[in-house]
Parts: sequence; structure tokens; C-alpha cells
Amino acid sequence: MKIETIATSMMRNDAHFQFHTEFKDLVIKFDADKLKIKSQFEGTYLPLYEQLDEIFKKIRKSALTEKIQEADALRDNMCIGINEISKTYLRHFDAEVCDAAKRVRVIVDTYGNIARKPLNEQTSAVYNLLQELQGKYKEDIKKIGLEEWVNQLQITNQQFDTLVKDRYDEEAAKTDAVMKAVRKELDTVYKNLCDIINVFAMIESDKEVLESFIKTFNIIIAKYAAIMAQQAGKKQGKKND
Repeated sequence: MKIETIATSMMRNDAHFQFHTEFKDLVIKFDADKLKIKSQFEGTYLPLYEQLDEIFKKIRKSALTEKIQEADALRDNMCIGINEISKTYLRHFDAEVCDAAKRVRVIVDTYGNIARKPLNEQTSAVYNLLQELQGKYKEDIKKIGLEEWVNQLQITNQQFDTLVKDRYDEEAAKTDAVMKAVRKELDTVYKNLCDIINVFAMIESDKEVLESFIKTFNIIIAKYAAIMAQQAGKKQGKKND
């Protein structure tokens, strides 16, 4: 009886991390010392596992983060300003101006408090709001003095979107490089641990714990092998289509 092989390098990042989590938990449950891997498991495997864990959890700081926060605050203030100005003009002494404000208010109310939406939703909401205000209601925003506000909101929204995309590109490049390196190291140590367990499962006279571990872990391996096969099948199906 031995631990079955599986191409951990071919796993997607989330599945890869979860696979190692299940391996780690199982080793702890069966006791690394009884499995003859205590030294490597605690000294090498666990530090690498924790490093990989940090990659998933850590929100990486970027030089662009402060600029994004500033652009978001400016955009929020402009959305609030447009809301308050259009509301004020509902009391305007000129009936035409008052009517223009009413029409603008219908659109502003439709989108609600944009500043309180999640960041990714804000960008699309502002874009859609601008499309309407700068289109059908272009003359109305002029009458209530919102044209400059609306134009500036468009500029800020575009700047915000560009900053976010730049940060994603920057972080993705950093994260991919680090993750690939740590994954490779972790997989190498994992394979060494499996080899040690397999050897002792053959030569030990008292191998009940070792065989029980192998039997349980092979079930886990089979589960991930099935997931990978399913994903590969879907990928091939898309290619065929």
C-alpha cells in the first residue's frame, strides 16, 4: 500500500491550497511523529504552507492604493454634491428650472446613494448615471448648473477605473510570481514526505498507523483527481465548441 500520485502542479490555486490543507490536517490528526515525518513536516512543510496561506489572505499594499482612495473620496463628494444641488433646485422660483430639477431628480433617485455602494458597483453605476444625464437630460443639467459637476464626475470616474485596473495588473504580477515559487517548493516537500511515508509503510513491522493514513489520504487524492478530470473535460469541451 502506498500514497497515490497526483499532479499537484496542475491544480488551480484554490484547489491546490485546499488539497495541502487537507494533507496538513490529516498529518496532524495521525501525528507526524508516528508517520516518521515530524522533522521535515514541522521544519519545512508547515512554514511553506503558512507562507502560501498568507498569499491568499494578505491584501497587498500598493503605491496606487492611496490614489484610489483619494479618487473614490472625490467621486463620492461629487455624487453627494449632485444629489444636494438637484434637490435644492426643486425650490427654485423659476418654474422651468424647477421642472428641470424634477426630471434630474428622477434619474438621481433611480440610482440611489451611489457613494454607499461597493467600489466595483459604484464605477458602473456612475457610468450609467452619466450616460443618462449627458444624453436625454443634457439641457436639464445645464439649467440647474450641474453640467460642470457632471463633466468632472465623468473624468474622476474614468481615473478611478484606470487606477483600479493598474493596481490589479501590478498585484496580479507580484502574486503570481510569489505563488508559483511557493507552490513549487511546497509540492517538492510534499512529495518527499509522501516518499518517506511510503518507504516506512513497506519496511516497518508495526505499520497500522501508516497504512490507515495512506488509506484515508488516498480517498482525498481520488476526490481531487476527479475534480481535475472534470475541469479538464470542461476545458476540452470548450475547445471543441
